[in-house]
Amino acid sequence: MKLTTTLMALAIASSAAIAPNAFAQSADLSITGKILPGACVIDLGNGGVADFGDIRSNALETDTSTPLDAVELTISVTCDAETLLAFEGFDNTDGSSYVAHRYGLGRTAEDEKIGSATIGLKGVSIDSKPGFATTSYDGGATWSNGVAGNPAPIPTDGMVGFTETQGDADGPSGMKSLQGTLEVKAFIAPSAALTLTSEVLINGKATINVMYL
Repeated sequence: MKLTTTLMALAIASSAAIAPNAFAQSADLSITGKILPGACVIDLGNGGVADFGDIRSNALETDTSTPLDAVELTISVTCDAETLLAFEGFDNTDGSSYVAHRYGLGRTAEDEKIGSATIGLKGVSIDSKPGFATTSYDGGATWSNGVAGNPAPIPTDGMVGFTETQGDADGPSGMKSLQGTLEVKAFIAPSAALTLTSEVLINGKATINVMYL
């Protein structure tokens, strides 16, 4: 897992003219910074591996994607101080998703896209209270109304966090702990678009970033 954070920054700005006379001069000084809360520990069940097992090629749809049974992993985040955070996803399969804005499953030996996947969070509690999903697609400037997410997608082009209040659009609530289920749904591309004369390995890779807000 990757924690994305910003180190404390200190900016000092001053402006003063060089004056030959002895009268007093003034300079403006600005000191800014951000003190972040303590670190968070993130844990994913099954070592972060969503294993879909063996799939028979004759069970695949010919002209449409075939959905596989979802795989669920436990997820927990524990912070040593109250923290504002959200999740964002990054597809590490070099654009192999068969469907836009989903996560890829890798490519066949013939460079065909194997399929796509969605990743979502459900049954989320924050500090032992129900969490309602709220999403931002503008870097956290605005957030959607908090809703029950079953599951709440982790977007590849935005962030999802959780608030204690249903309908709240003020962004995620501060929390010290989060528990829930990570649901991974995979969809195999139409068999007509794949070369299936030999074994094909599903090789999806995604990074879930925990963003400090």
